[in-house]
Amino acid sequence: MTNLNDDRAVSFSLEYILISSVSILLFLSVISISGSILLDLPTDVAATQQFNDVGNDIGTKLSMFYLIAPENGTLDTLLEMPPTIGGHTYTVRMSANNATDQRVMIIADDIDLNISYTINGIGASIPIDGETHSASGKHRLCFNNT
Repeated sequence: MTNLNDDRAVSFSLEYILISSVSILLFLSVISISGSILLDLPTDVAATQQFNDVGNDIGTKLSMFYLIAPENGTLDTLLEMPPTIGGHTYTVRMSANNATDQRVMIIADDIDLNISYTINGIGASIPIDGETHSASGKHRLCFNNT
Protein backbone atom coordinates (compact mmCIF):
# COMPACT_ATOMS: atom_id res chain seq x y z
CA MET A 1 0.00 0.00 0.00
CA THR A 2 2.88 2.34 0.42
CA ASN A 3 3.59 2.19 -3.35
CA LEU A 4 0.25 3.84 -4.20
CA ASN A 5 1.10 6.93 -2.20
CA ASP A 6 4.59 7.26 -3.69
CA ASP A 7 4.55 10.34 -6.01
CA ARG A 8 8.28 10.92 -6.50
CA ALA A 9 8.28 9.95 -10.23
CA VAL A 10 5.28 12.12 -11.16
CA SER A 11 7.39 15.22 -11.72
CA PHE A 12 9.35 13.55 -14.55
CA SER A 13 6.18 12.48 -16.37
CA LEU A 14 4.53 15.83 -15.84
CA GLU A 15 7.64 17.63 -17.08
CA TYR A 16 7.71 15.47 -20.22
CA ILE A 17 4.03 16.16 -20.94
CA LEU A 18 4.39 19.91 -20.41
CA ILE A 19 7.54 20.27 -22.51
CA SER A 20 6.06 18.14 -25.28
CA SER A 21 2.82 20.16 -25.28
CA VAL A 22 4.63 23.50 -25.41
CA SER A 23 6.93 22.24 -28.17
CA ILE A 24 4.04 20.98 -30.27
CA LEU A 25 2.11 24.25 -29.84
CA LEU A 26 5.18 26.27 -30.78
CA PHE A 27 5.85 24.08 -33.82
CA LEU A 28 2.22 24.34 -35.00
CA SER A 29 2.16 28.11 -34.58
CA VAL A 30 5.42 28.52 -36.51
CA ILE A 31 4.13 26.29 -39.32
CA SER A 32 0.81 28.16 -39.56
CA ILE A 33 2.49 31.58 -39.56
CA SER A 34 5.30 30.70 -41.97
CA GLY A 35 3.09 28.76 -44.38
CA SER A 36 2.62 31.81 -46.57
CA ILE A 37 6.35 32.51 -46.57
CA LEU A 38 7.31 28.93 -47.34
CA LEU A 39 4.65 28.33 -50.00
CA ASP A 40 3.53 31.65 -51.51
CA LEU A 41 6.85 33.47 -51.79
CA PRO A 42 8.57 30.84 -53.98
CA THR A 43 5.45 30.69 -56.17
CA ASP A 44 5.47 34.47 -56.63
CA VAL A 45 9.19 34.48 -57.43
CA ALA A 46 8.72 31.73 -60.02
CA ALA A 47 5.69 33.51 -61.52
CA THR A 48 7.62 36.78 -61.77
CA GLN A 49 10.42 34.98 -63.59
CA GLN A 50 7.93 33.43 -66.02
CA PHE A 51 6.35 36.85 -66.64
CA ASN A 52 9.85 38.13 -67.41
CA ASP A 53 10.35 35.24 -69.84
CA VAL A 54 7.14 36.15 -71.70
CA GLY A 55 8.23 39.81 -71.88
CA ASN A 56 11.69 38.83 -73.14
CA ASP A 57 10.15 36.62 -75.82
CA ILE A 58 7.94 39.46 -77.04
CA GLY A 59 10.85 41.91 -76.96
CA THR A 60 13.00 39.50 -78.98
CA LYS A 61 10.30 39.10 -81.62
CA LEU A 62 9.82 42.87 -81.83
CA SER A 63 13.58 43.30 -82.30
CA MET A 64 13.55 40.68 -85.06
CA PHE A 65 10.70 42.58 -86.76
CA TYR A 66 12.83 45.70 -86.60
CA LEU A 67 15.77 43.92 -88.24
CA ILE A 68 13.92 42.11 -91.03
CA ALA A 69 10.89 44.33 -91.71
CA PRO A 70 10.48 45.04 -95.42
CA GLU A 71 9.90 48.58 -96.64
CA ASN A 72 6.75 47.49 -98.43
CA GLY A 73 5.21 44.27 -97.20
CA THR A 74 3.92 42.37 -94.23
CA LEU A 75 5.29 40.23 -91.42
CA ASP A 76 3.28 37.86 -89.31
CA THR A 77 4.46 35.55 -86.55
CA LEU A 78 2.91 33.39 -83.88
CA LEU A 79 3.32 34.67 -80.35
CA GLU A 80 3.41 31.81 -77.87
CA MET A 81 2.13 32.78 -74.44
CA PRO A 82 0.95 30.42 -71.71
CA PRO A 83 -2.71 30.96 -70.77
CA THR A 84 -1.80 31.30 -67.09
CA ILE A 85 1.39 31.76 -65.13
CA GLY A 86 1.28 30.39 -61.63
CA GLY A 87 -2.50 30.27 -61.92
CA HIS A 88 -2.69 33.96 -62.84
CA THR A 89 -4.04 35.32 -66.13
CA TYR A 90 -2.44 38.46 -67.53
CA THR A 91 -2.66 41.14 -70.20
CA VAL A 92 0.15 42.18 -72.55
CA ARG A 93 0.05 45.77 -73.83
CA MET A 94 2.35 47.22 -76.44
CA SER A 95 2.47 50.95 -76.99
CA ALA A 96 4.75 53.77 -78.05
CA ASN A 97 6.18 55.91 -75.25
CA ASN A 98 7.51 58.52 -77.61
CA ALA A 99 8.58 58.68 -81.24
CA THR A 100 11.41 56.16 -80.90
CA ASP A 101 10.65 53.77 -78.02
CA GLN A 102 8.21 50.92 -77.72
CA ARG A 103 7.01 49.69 -74.35
CA VAL A 104 5.79 46.18 -73.59
CA MET A 105 3.78 45.95 -70.37
CA ILE A 106 2.66 42.73 -68.70
CA ILE A 107 -0.10 43.21 -66.14
CA ALA A 108 -1.30 40.31 -63.99
CA ASP A 109 -5.05 40.26 -63.44
CA ASP A 110 -5.38 39.09 -59.84
CA ILE A 111 -2.03 39.95 -58.23
CA ASP A 112 -0.19 43.24 -57.96
CA LEU A 113 2.42 42.65 -60.64
CA ASN A 114 3.23 45.01 -63.49
CA ILE A 115 6.33 44.36 -65.58
CA SER A 116 7.42 46.86 -68.18
CA TYR A 117 10.09 46.63 -70.91
CA THR A 118 11.30 49.48 -73.06
CA ILE A 119 12.56 48.50 -76.48
CA ASN A 120 14.68 51.43 -77.61
CA GLY A 121 14.81 52.68 -81.16
CA ILE A 122 12.08 50.54 -82.70
CA GLY A 123 9.13 52.94 -82.49
CA ALA A 124 10.25 55.12 -85.38
CA SER A 125 10.50 52.18 -87.81
CA ILE A 126 7.83 49.81 -86.55
CA PRO A 127 4.97 51.47 -84.70
CA ILE A 128 3.44 48.66 -82.67
CA ASP A 129 0.28 49.18 -80.71
CA GLY A 130 -2.22 46.78 -79.21
CA GLU A 131 -2.98 44.40 -76.41
CA THR A 132 -3.91 40.79 -75.86
CA HIS A 133 -5.11 38.75 -72.94
CA SER A 134 -3.39 35.50 -72.08
CA ALA A 135 -6.63 33.50 -72.01
CA SER A 136 -7.81 34.69 -75.42
CA GLY A 137 -6.35 31.81 -77.41
CA LYS A 138 -3.81 32.24 -80.19
CA HIS A 139 -1.69 35.38 -80.30
CA ARG A 140 0.05 36.92 -83.30
CA LEU A 141 2.37 39.82 -83.99
CA CYS A 142 1.58 41.41 -87.32
CA PHE A 143 3.37 44.14 -89.28
CA ASN A 144 1.79 45.67 -92.33
CA ASN A 145 3.64 48.32 -94.33
CA THR A 146 1.91 48.38 -97.68
